[in-house]
Amino acid sequence: MLTVEDIVNDEKKLSIQDVTEYILAIPKFAEKIGTENLRKVMDKLGNPQNKVKAVHIAGTNGKGSTTEMIRLMLSEAGYKTGAFTSPHLVKINERIKIDGVDISDEDFIASFRDVMKVVDKYSLMHPSFFEYIFAMAAVYYERQNVDYVVYETGMGGRLDATNIIDPVVTVITSIGMDHMQYLGDTVEKIAYEKAGIIKPGVPVIHNCIDHGDIDKDLKIKASKVIEDTAKANDSKCIFISEVDERLNEWLGLKNSENTVKAVNNPAFYVQYQKENASAAIKAFESIMSLTRDKALESYDVILRALNNFKMPARMEKIKNNVIIDGAHNTDAIPQFLSAVRDMVDREKPANVKFIFAVSNDKDYPAMVRMICESKLFDEIYLTTFNSYRTTDADSICKLFREMIDNNAEYGKKIKTVRSIPILSECLDTVLSGLLDNEMLFTAGSLYLAGEIEAYKEIHNA
Repeated sequence: MLTVEDIVNDEKKLSIQDVTEYILAIPKFAEKIGTENLRKVMDKLGNPQNKVKAVHIAGTNGKGSTTEMIRLMLSEAGYKTGAFTSPHLVKINERIKIDGVDISDEDFIASFRDVMKVVDKYSLMHPSFFEYIFAMAAVYYERQNVDYVVYETGMGGRLDATNIIDPVVTVITSIGMDHMQYLGDTVEKIAYEKAGIIKPGVPVIHNCIDHGDIDKDLKIKASKVIEDTAKANDSKCIFISEVDERLNEWLGLKNSENTVKAVNNPAFYVQYQKENASAAIKAFESIMSLTRDKALESYDVILRALNNFKMPARMEKIKNNVIIDGAHNTDAIPQFLSAVRDMVDREKPANVKFIFAVSNDKDYPAMVRMICESKLFDEIYLTTFNSYRTTDADSICKLFREMIDNNAEYGKKIKTVRSIPILSECLDTVLSGLLDNEMLFTAGSLYLAGEIEAYKEIHNA
């Protein structure tokens, strides 16, 4: 692995493979302890994060999609716009983009070196994994003279590396029960961490659309925390409690003689993307109102952005009958299952197959129960992904079988439950037997989705 001496020596040629290996190994030797050390690093770098206008996004689900929609709207309005997101699916460069284009290997390596040089020169504590990439992104965006950057938090918000920015608008997407070992075991505690990104006087948009009685109670509690935090910071708080009526009209879903289908994008067949779009539209309008930009004079910019929107691993069709999704917690799985039901009702496949893998820090027993209760899948295959966080496939398989044994109704639909721990073997097995009149869905983890994306590129699935 690279040494500090290698990195700071400009005469030493570095490869993107070496740099990626080093960054991915950072969690093994550098810890995250508040933001004090990161602030020291950024100060020595000249505080590049303060030299570009920023939008800050936090939330449990929908951060990535909302980030990309806002980025698209700003780009379509003529602004050079960066997007800082996580995790990456295939290549680490995906985390740092300008106008939808990944940072080049050369610029990635240059930014990597710039950060290490100040850490070494001033004998600073080594940044954590996420802090390091954030610092690299800020350096790159300043160097590229971007107009805006949309920063997505890594986890939580209050103590997140991105929370040292001073945004013009803040967005908090849907909040649910996830990362509880880090953020707290109640929705109020989790909302408190997310609300930590709210800054004095900066408007905040919050997607609080509920999806049922239990979800409604959680959303009310989370919204109260966000509202109280906004008031304490004298920040205008805009709640998104339903899908924007204009969006329904643009999608041709509103009954009106004058309705013209202005958005023709299958991404918005899925309810959660309509909700994300509603928050993104309001955020964009807030940004434009602050700058008094004429982009607000028509909806053309928003419509172009929505028509051009696409996100990998969000109900993404990699073949006509193969769909991958990154749903990875108890908040996202119900929305994934709802989208599957809509798609199955439209396509009417003869057989529905499902590949599932999940991180061991998730409430996977609840996710398994939801999947069984949906009675959508005829065949279920359990596998793993390449991470220490993956859950043993045999254990998940056993859990599925126990639930099916305890409920005869599940067994009437689910005919096959099989563990194939090695993902490539699982994909080979399932895809080789997939008929044209059948459908295959995958979900459970963005790590899983990323490895399937790589498999897709390698095998042209």
